[in-house]
Amino acid sequence: MTTIKLEVNEVKWAGDKKDQVIDWGIKALNVYDVWKESKGEGVKVAILDTGCIKHPDLTDNLKGGANFTSDDINDYEDRAGHGTHVAGIVAATDNAFGVVGVAPKAHVYAVKVLGDNGSGSYEMIAKGIDWAIENDMDIISMSLGSNYDSPVLHEAVKRAYAKNITVVAAAGNDGDTYEDNDIDYPGRYEEVICVGAIDKHLERSWFSSDGNELDIAAPGQDIYSTHLNNQYAILSGTSMATPFITGVLALLIAKHKNSDSNNTPIDTPERVREHLLRTADDAGIVGRDRFYGYGIVNPKRLLENVDVSQLYIG
Repeated sequence: MTTIKLEVNEVKWAGDKKDQVIDWGIKALNVYDVWKESKGEGVKVAILDTGCIKHPDLTDNLKGGANFTSDDINDYEDRAGHGTHVAGIVAATDNAFGVVGVAPKAHVYAVKVLGDNGSGSYEMIAKGIDWAIENDMDIISMSLGSNYDSPVLHEAVKRAYAKNITVVAAAGNDGDTYEDNDIDYPGRYEEVICVGAIDKHLERSWFSSDGNELDIAAPGQDIYSTHLNNQYAILSGTSMATPFITGVLALLIAKHKNSDSNNTPIDTPERVREHLLRTADDAGIVGRDRFYGYGIVNPKRLLENVDVSQLYIG
């Protein structure tokens, strides 16, 4: 069985927090400035991961899920903590305690494609993608990856793309190697938005994989979010940057779903990607590069009304 990796580099236990925390990434990129326009209302996000617990910070937004790692399809309980952490980055509720997600009114669905030990197969992931298609998800978020290609996985991604589902995946945590291109699959696929990680200085995290397929960078180092036992943890990895982008795209999709304006239709994954990449803040070498892609996500600019006819990314 091909090894599927959770794209997490470091875990720090944070315990139980009574007062609500706004994590550094949301502050640094001024995500809260766009919450008056959108909080991701009603956008359906399938998180393909280790499952999710019914954490108090996720109770309002965790709407269901499925399990493809055992015979019990309804057992999408997270026993590893990774999926719960990812879900909190996307959609932890804006309340008086814990942490708040990037899109605090998005609906998340825990699609368990990795077992309690964090391992899985391409066949499990493909089944999770098909579940997301059948259940009309808007976004599929995958904080996982492998060094090896898979026709089974790629065909499933293509099916989701053809059904107008935006697919987001982690670049990988092999950035400390000397490979010319160390982006993981499914991040390498052209139908996927491939996400790298930056640190609190808004510089590429040392572990973040680099390569020509990288699309965009987002906060992914020392990220505070929900975890097991109704507590919280600080994790680092492109696993954390991926749901940050997923949350930002939920803000975008919700705004345009709920808008009466037809000036900026966001009705295909191509247009979602165009908006995201065209509005990014360039970083590193001028123009697209292997370390930041098109740059660092800019949520405020992303949610401004943009003339679609002017959006083209080669």
